[in-house]
Amino acid sequence: MAALGPSGHLSAAGMAQRTPNLSTANIPPKAVKKITCLGSGFVGGMETLLDTALFHVDSADLGQGPTSAVIAFKSDVEVTVVDVNADRISAWQSNELPIYEPGLYDIVRAVRDGDPFHQQDKGHAFYGIPHSDYSNRPKLFFSTDIDQAIKDADLIFVCVNTPTKTHGVGKGSAADLDFVEAATRTIARVATQDKIVVEKSTVPCRTAQSIREILAANAYPGVCFDVLSNPEFLAEGTAVADLLQPDRIIIGSLPIPAGYRAASSLAEVYGQWVPRERIITMNLWSSELSKLAANALLAQRISSVNALSAICEATGADVDEVSYACGLDSRIGPQMLKAGPGFGGSCFQKDIFNIVYLSESLHLYEIADYWRAIIDMNEHQKQRFTKRIIACLYNNLAGKKLAVLGFAFKKDTSDTRESPAITLVSNFVAERARVAIYDPRVPQQAIWRELADNGCDPEVLKRNVSVCSSAYTACEAADAVVVVTEWDEFSNKTIAPAPAADAKEQPLARTGTIKHANTSFGSSRVADQGVLSPPGPMLESPAGFQIPARKSASIIIKDPKNGEIKDFNAQRTFSGGSPLQSQFTDLAPFESPRRQSTGLGTRDPNVPFERTNASWSGHNPLTPIAATFYGFEDRKSGRENFTSITNERLQVGKVTSNPKPSGKLDWARVAKSMRKPMFVFDGRNILDHGKLEALGFRVEAIGKRGTAGNDLLA
Repeated sequence: MAALGPSGHLSAAGMAQRTPNLSTANIPPKAVKKITCLGSGFVGGMETLLDTALFHVDSADLGQGPTSAVIAFKSDVEVTVVDVNADRISAWQSNELPIYEPGLYDIVRAVRDGDPFHQQDKGHAFYGIPHSDYSNRPKLFFSTDIDQAIKDADLIFVCVNTPTKTHGVGKGSAADLDFVEAATRTIARVATQDKIVVEKSTVPCRTAQSIREILAANAYPGVCFDVLSNPEFLAEGTAVADLLQPDRIIIGSLPIPAGYRAASSLAEVYGQWVPRERIITMNLWSSELSKLAANALLAQRISSVNALSAICEATGADVDEVSYACGLDSRIGPQMLKAGPGFGGSCFQKDIFNIVYLSESLHLYEIADYWRAIIDMNEHQKQRFTKRIIACLYNNLAGKKLAVLGFAFKKDTSDTRESPAITLVSNFVAERARVAIYDPRVPQQAIWRELADNGCDPEVLKRNVSVCSSAYTACEAADAVVVVTEWDEFSNKTIAPAPAADAKEQPLARTGTIKHANTSFGSSRVADQGVLSPPGPMLESPAGFQIPARKSASIIIKDPKNGEIKDFNAQRTFSGGSPLQSQFTDLAPFESPRRQSTGLGTRDPNVPFERTNASWSGHNPLTPIAATFYGFEDRKSGRENFTSITNERLQVGKVTSNPKPSGKLDWARVAKSMRKPMFVFDGRNILDHGKLEALGFRVEAIGKRGTAGNDLLA
């Protein structure tokens, strides 16, 4: 155990002895059997239905709906989510959850209702989540009885709203902690036994001190509270995958025995499915600041590449090619280097404003200016995209119809907060354009509310804006299409399957567990962080085997006689000799996890064999490679052998980038319904411009030269 100074705090020597692994701390944890979560939406995520509610749904990170569900799913803990908003609680108890997150409904239904787990939401990175340890009993509850839930809990997550202040000192940058204080006072008023109180909301540095003081001042005699910081590092659209296999779990505590014990108790909960080396402990203030810092650094990368996109448009460079080249540098990496109309979601902007206010409060004005510039660049990108659209449409939008495809700030979420679409549509309306909006997941009322909150006149909105039920309706008789959200259904990029080859069926190199190796373009979730791929849609080997550039694949074994199929993410085992080609009757798209191995044929010991993602160290990713795509693990030695499987040996399989091509937008049909000339503004660079130009479209994209008025390269 770390050495304590006379005041009960860590001495310098004791601080040096601290390690990030709680298993080294010789402090027994308190058993946590019941958790109560105050706030049922996104921690920093969902809109509130009752503006006067005590516990507003937070508008920052990702929320406790997903977190609570996964904790109940993967541990033996019972989780109760409470909110004063009865309508929201009813929604969580229904089959229509108040938020959309891939895979969330499947887990909620299983742990809420005690139903057998069935994967229904397929085609995402989490597909086939491991559930061999799932106990088939209800462990997730939703209630409006806040007092009772607090009394019953061993540990309480505070997941309430911390919006940016709209009044008083710090207006426009400081966090409004009204709801945090209200929740804290409620806990102190109700709790009659010791509790562990955990900050889940994104809060300014040293908020935990305020929570401790309020609890101590209002607690019943003899009741003690331990305060922890446990920020979320989830991304909307991949929250379930993030929770199942997190990069890290951060737990901040006071450096005293009681703090260590509380942190160890929470670590025991996560340790039921998260490797202990990924559970990191630190002091309270470092934990609080780490969340703000992480989001600020991620936003910084987006604003940086968006700044480069303007230079690309002016010079004829291609921002995708530039970003890809930079992302190959191991010091930089490929994450968050995808140019677009600006970042959205509440957390990036709000957290940067928190850092700005903190810096100004500490009289670090140059530091505040630095971080504020990231927000300024983000706003500039939205305005720059608007001006480009106006210029291409002959400097006049009045009376013209613009179809806006996508309103969520990113795909695979229904979240609209701070979405670039809000600013773009507001600008179009200000130019007296007619705007038709389509988004496959965002409810109509959310779109109307966001536009009204942004200052649009309700009467003008009613006249000039329509929300459509299909992309085809939105595009009918439109002068231009503006792609704002990178939903898969809007993209016309395709990856052709490997062509069939006549070859005799032959056994593969060895028996064992089917392995998967990624295609070298960086690990992680393409949908969430814009992992870059080479400029072309695919790589093609000399033998003709086409390797998808953005998606990887994993083999499903279907041997009707002696094969054994386990969970999708579990090891694929089989028996009865070498598998033949006919046993591989299907290839399922599968995005690899974030964890990378240290090189080809080596592995991170913390990553299960079935989830290894080879980084292809030492290989040029632009070099066509047919080998090292699939392989096996030797069950006896435990070593991996990435086997050369060429097109001949895998002739029956199909490698596709999208498991549901039937939902793709038919751009030829769109072209037939639009006014001439037809414009497409690709705000996410998800379209094959050549195909669109062949249909008669004039195409403009962020960070690229287009066909509508750019003659520099002609």
